[in-house]
Amino acid sequence: MTAGPGPGGASPLSTGPADAAPVGVVAPHMDDAALSCGQMLSAHPASHVVTVFTSGPKSVRPLPEWDRLSGSFQPGDDVMGLRQVEDDAAMAAVGAHAHRLDFWDEQYRAGRPVMLARFRPGAVQAAQAKLADPALEAAVVEKLRAVLADLDVQTWFVPLGLWHGDHKMTARACVRLAHDMPGRRWGIYEELPYRWEVPEQVTAAKQRLATNGFSLEPAPVASSPDNAGKYAMLACYRSQLPCLGERADIAARGPEVFYFLKSPAG
Repeated sequence: MTAGPGPGGASPLSTGPADAAPVGVVAPHMDDAALSCGQMLSAHPASHVVTVFTSGPKSVRPLPEWDRLSGSFQPGDDVMGLRQVEDDAAMAAVGAHAHRLDFWDEQYRAGRPVMLARFRPGAVQAAQAKLADPALEAAVVEKLRAVLADLDVQTWFVPLGLWHGDHKMTARACVRLAHDMPGRRWGIYEELPYRWEVPEQVTAAKQRLATNGFSLEPAPVASSPDNAGKYAMLACYRSQLPCLGERADIAARGPEVFYFLKSPAG
């Protein structure tokens, strides 16, 4: 990865130190908080990152395409256990606290078409209906609710819900919690690098929020004056960087974009 300004110019985030209190981030996968919120997290010591899909089989055989092409795993490895070690290191790099809900990653819940989805986008279309799992989504909502209720954090940033099925499920779960837990301040982040790859989905996701009764206003969140913390986080995800390739560099350079959710009542 190389430093420099990202597509779209400088980050819209403010750098005011008065806004650097700890925040919460809900992430679909390990590495998503670093990719989309790493600059913010590096400026908010002691923040909390709650990651939803952090588990899988204890012995992965055969390896799905993503795990195989990473070059970091052998058939039979506890892939997600090894990735949790990387995640611990990334959180430590910016002084954040990791919380994992231990739901299985999508590639382990589905068959081969979804395992290949990150490399063959067309393959995911037929698989999405099969992956619709209301019971799983309800379980995600309730486990997220319990973890967030137990943490003394008032401001939570959650994904907009772009491209990947796990991202969309996490986003839907968080919208339900935003309705049910109005005492929290809720924000949205646009996932990197997806926001550059599927801009039409950014528009559609914002329209869904409006349908759910929410409007968006830009969030002036404190951020690091450089990307050192974010680069340090991303460097910890050694097993993911070979597959992400230049997409990791795009995400590292940002800009990170955040909004606050506003409801008619609020």
